Amino acid sequence: METSGLMFPKPERKKKIKKHGKSIIQDQTEKQCFLCMLEGDYSYKRVHNHHIFFGPGERQISEAYGFKANLCIDRHHQYGQEAVHVNAEVSDRLKAICQKEFEKTHTREEFMELIGRNYL
Repeated sequence: METSGLMFPKPERKKKIKKHGKSIIQDQTEKQCFLCMLEGDYSYKRVHNHHIFFGPGERQISEAYGFKANLCIDRHHQYGQEAVHVNAEVSDRLKAICQKEFEKTHTREEFMELIGRNYL
């Protein structure tokens, strides 16, 4: 198909599809809150997929390396006193769990290159 006469010709190459890594701390096919499960509550709730590291550029790193978890909307994700977007202590706890799991197969130096901060 001839595209040279178009004002905005389509690029010849297709865009690369980004690979999304599976969570390294949770089987996300189970729609359960990760932090509730740590407390012994295995009930099913409405959950959001949370990128554990969500700062500038960190969201893509979280997606690529599986730094994510399901969190219940009302208590642990956005709303409530224990929500990771409200409570830095809870957020840091989740980040430490993620770092510990990552370091089972990688070095701390690799983690520091990716995130730039040690949570352990």
